[in-house]
Formats: sequence, structure tokens, C-alpha cells
Amino acid sequence: MSEKNNSNNKITILIVEDSPTQLEQLRYSLEAHDYKVITAVNGKLGLEAARRDPPAIIISDIVMPEMNGYELCKAIRADDTLKDTPIVLLTSLSSPADVIEALKSGADNFIRKPYDEKHLLLRVNNILTNRKLRTTNNVRVGVELYLGGNKHFITSERQQILDLLISTYEQAVELCGSLRIREQQLDRANKILVGIYNIAKGLNEAVTEKEVLEGVLERALNLPDVKAGWIFIRSADSKFKLAATKGLPEALNMVEALEGDCLCQRNVLSGEIEKSSNILECERLLHAKNNMLGLRSHVTLPLRIGKEVLGIMNLVGTEDILFSENDLRVLNGIGNQIGTALERCRMYEHLEELVKERTAELNAEIIERQKAEESVKKLNRIYAVLSNINQTIVRTRDLKTLYQEACRIAVEAGGFRMAWLGVVDREAMQVPSIWFGEGSPSNWWSTW
Repeated sequence: MSEKNNSNNKITILIVEDSPTQLEQLRYSLEAHDYKVITAVNGKLGLEAARRDPPAIIISDIVMPEMNGYELCKAIRADDTLKDTPIVLLTSLSSPADVIEALKSGADNFIRKPYDEKHLLLRVNNILTNRKLRTTNNVRVGVELYLGGNKHFITSERQQILDLLISTYEQAVELCGSLRIREQQLDRANKILVGIYNIAKGLNEAVTEKEVLEGVLERALNLPDVKAGWIFIRSADSKFKLAATKGLPEALNMVEALEGDCLCQRNVLSGEIEKSSNILECERLLHAKNNMLGLRSHVTLPLRIGKEVLGIMNLVGTEDILFSENDLRVLNGIGNQIGTALERCRMYEHLEELVKERTAELNAEIIERQKAEESVKKLNRIYAVLSNINQTIVRTRDLKTLYQEACRIAVEAGGFRMAWLGVVDREAMQVPSIWFGEGSPSNWWSTW
């Protein structure tokens, strides 16, 4: 409420509050609506201020030095000039004894701390209206009652009791409303935490980049109000490319709807968006064709590893979704976890490629080594044959026996299936006329 009421400029309100912060806050709210405000920091000074300049209403804290709020009420009611002044006590309403003590002291109204400004101003207006209707010549009667084992005697007039009890009831209703809102907030926060936990769990189980992106979006749709999402991944040229989508309406499921860069991408790269943020007017959504749902806003989560931007995740609902600051802080942590998971998967995939390359290299080395070993074995066999032949040459005197023995050694020691040898007549310079062989079924040798 910010509109001023010029009819209030002749109405004086006394604030008695020992907390400077709360006093100034209350003064500001009342003066913003053209009430004349005087202040005091305890009950004793408040009583003196009221006697100097009788106010239309007194708003007082209860716990104060020198003179508390209940004592101030009693002093006001005992003063012939001030006794009919409405008194509003600021209290936490922690027990029924507060109500009894307020009645005994002569208070008219309660306002629960912390109070809502709109409710406070409405209460002040109601008190001023009821004051005109209240009669001041009612016969006071006494009521005796027991509460908490103690006897109390209430001498307040019926109107005062009614006003106080109504104000107490209003405070109770307001408190119930606040509790319902708080309960809804807690329920929403709990759903967000459960959703975030499931996202984190899925990230730990994912082993590929595709599993990370698709799993995150599938679980993100379980967050309150989130109906669709998409992820852009930053490429080597610093441009963003669409990597995954989930639950997109027809207006966004077209290729052109998510093509090219947009303001949120530019702001993330420039550093203007460093953490999860509500984007109220998304140009991509505003310009999407056939956007029958009227989508306008989304939540942007930068996906980071350290200071490096790996991508962006945008979440959108069927209506404008605005996450609270607490929600955004939690989502920001998830953005970092997604970035870490992406980096881990990329390292894993790169490591797999390195393992494949190294395995291929090792296999090639093994094949080359096997070839070399085979060559060495062959050379060793040849060396063994030559060595045996040399030994045969040394100990054999008959040529025919020498030739036959050489073929036999070549087959037996060299590992050859067959071996044969021809002798050339040097003098005649003719082709071999004598052949010796080993390894044939008949152990042949012949002369041509």
C-alpha cells in the first residue's frame, strides 16, 4: 500500500517501541499514509508523550525497560484524559495468558509480530472507525475466571473485550493463512529437493554425455511447475548447439524455434548470467510461431565446470514459472553438477578412445614381434643347417655321401619338407647332370 490518505494528516498515533529498527519501520509505514507519528522508546516516556500530545491510537510493544506494555495500558486507563484512547499491543501471542493479561491491563487490540504492513494499516483504520461507534458511559462489570491455575478478575467493558477477542481471532486467522502459505512453500521446497536428489542420482549413474543430458531433462520434468526443457551444448567454436529436448510443445518442437543464438546464450557467455536465473521475457518464446500456450519465461541454468561454460539448460512450464531465490540457489548447484558430469563423461569417452588406439598399437607391435620371431627362427634353422653341413663336409670324404647327407640335414634340421641338390660339370659347363634328393617317399636320387 503506497497511496496516501490526506484525511489522516490530523490523526496522531503514538508508537512505543524500544527496538530502533522496528520503531522506524512502523513510523515509515504510518507516515507513508499521512498519519502524524510521535514515538517513545519505553512505557514511561510513552505515557509522558501521550499526556503532552494525546494521540488517537497508541501502538505499544510489550517487553520494554522502565515500564512495559501492560503497565503502560494500566497507566493510560487510570488517566482521566487518556483512558478512552485505543491501545494496540504488539505481541507474539504465545499463550492464552497473553489475552487475559491484555484484558486485565485494558488493551483493545493485538497485532502479532512480525506484522504485515497491509494488515496493520487495516487494523488502524478499523480501530478509528469503531471509536466513533463506541460509547464511553457503559457500566463496567467484573468477570472472575481461572486460567493456568490462577484466578483473574476482568473489569473490561463488553466492547473492549469484543474488540480484543476479535483482533485475537483475526490474528489467529492470519496466522493460519501464513501457516498454509508456509506449508505450501515447504511442500514445494520438498518436491524440489526430491527432484534435485533424483537428478544428482541420475548424474552419478550416467556414463555417456547422451545419458547425462537426456536423464537430466527427464528428471527435471518432475520439479514443481516444470513441463518442458532443452539443453544447448557449447561447441569448440563457442557456439551453442541443441543437444537434448524433453516435453516441448508443438510451438517449440519445430527446428527453427530453437535455431540460432538468443539473449540468454549471449548473457551467459558475457558473464551477465553467472548462475541460475529467471528469464521473464524470452525472445525465443515470444517469437515462436503458433505459441498457443502464451509461454514467455523460463529458468536458465548455466552448465559450468569451474569458470568454463559447457552449456545451458532451460526449463519452462505451461505458465510463467518464477523460482524463489532459495530454489535458484539449489538449481545453481545442480547446474554445476551437470557440468561436472559432462566433463567426467567426456574424459571417460576420451579415455576409451585412447585405450582403443593404444590397444590397436599394441596388437600391431605383437604382430610385428611375431613376424620378427618367425624370421629369427628361420634364420636359426638355416644357421643350424649350414653348421651341420659344414661339420659333414669336414668329416665326409665321399662326394655322393656328402651330397646325400646335405639334403638329409636340410630336411631334418632345417624343417624343410624336401631338399635336393644338383652337380654341374665344370669342365663341360653343362646343366646339372646328377641330382640328389631327400624327403621324397622313395628317398630318391637320380642321374640325368
